[in-house]
Amino acid sequence: MDVGIVSYGTYFPGLRITRSEYQKALGSCGANFSEKTVADFDEDSLTMGIAAARDALFEGINPEEISLLTWASTSPPYSEKLLAGSIAEMLGLKKNLFSAEYGQSTRAGGEAFLTAVSLVKGGFGQKALVIVADTPRANVKDPIEHGLAAGSAAFILGTENPLAVVDNFVALVQENLGERFRKAGSGEIKDIGVKTFTGEAYQKLITKAVTELLEKENLKPADYNYAVFHEIESRLPLKAGKKLGFTDEQMLPGLLYDNTGDTGAASPFLSLVAVLDRAKPGEKVIVATYGSGAGVIAFSLTVKKPANRVPVREKLASGKKYLNFIQYLRVKRYL
Repeated sequence: MDVGIVSYGTYFPGLRITRSEYQKALGSCGANFSEKTVADFDEDSLTMGIAAARDALFEGINPEEISLLTWASTSPPYSEKLLAGSIAEMLGLKKNLFSAEYGQSTRAGGEAFLTAVSLVKGGFGQKALVIVADTPRANVKDPIEHGLAAGSAAFILGTENPLAVVDNFVALVQENLGERFRKAGSGEIKDIGVKTFTGEAYQKLITKAVTELLEKENLKPADYNYAVFHEIESRLPLKAGKKLGFTDEQMLPGLLYDNTGDTGAASPFLSLVAVLDRAKPGEKVIVATYGSGAGVIAFSLTVKKPANRVPVREKLASGKKYLNFIQYLRVKRYL
């Protein structure tokens, strides 16, 4: 039984700050973006996730048809509180649904997505809602903060008339101390501040997982039309892609970092949406989600029909309001 994406939705905050604002205020910027999305005072991962889910339900899908719910975020509004009840209430979902919530790393989105795929495939429900939303935070004096942004994606998964079906997946983990982490009781992420170390860890595990998936599928990079790799910064996905044999033409449609910054767990799924916005029936997509510490979930999809949605890049370009650095500090409650 093929399980796939029946519908999807996205949400980006309207607020933006440019890299030049960081440079003007601090003398430098620790991330290579043009501008990034910023959650407003009244926005968090829950409100953004709900907005994306409502967007995914646009095709007349009855919320009461959803029997499975998975949620992923590294920045939930509560350290301990089940969010499924809030989500069900806000979206009109039935109360007797299975739910699972993930958040230990930015790989959480991949965990939530494949959990839902597996449960639908196993016959535990006809439709699943997957929400991945994030707005990670760090100390504004720390270069790791400069790239951190906000955004959300949501997917309705099912077996009837999907836009794209999930073909296969590979999951890997390895010990990798010193990358991005957040200790218990802290709201701010940190790392050891060595970009070369982070880049090598990312590239090594992404390369291994994608190579294993290609072997599992008995396919080559050239057999795929699009490759989407988690954007923890701007250059790493292209470097990993080139090492694996993917071309810029396969990679560029899914690269959003320059206009969003690091959207945490939501990053590869927002990029996946950007690809699905333009993909044609029969085309294939490979996706790799990454979490520092470290782990990768890579999965492949085959497109079945065009999406006919407002492209995510158009959404990104509309309704923007730019902040100066002082305004940014206030919105983020650093002041």
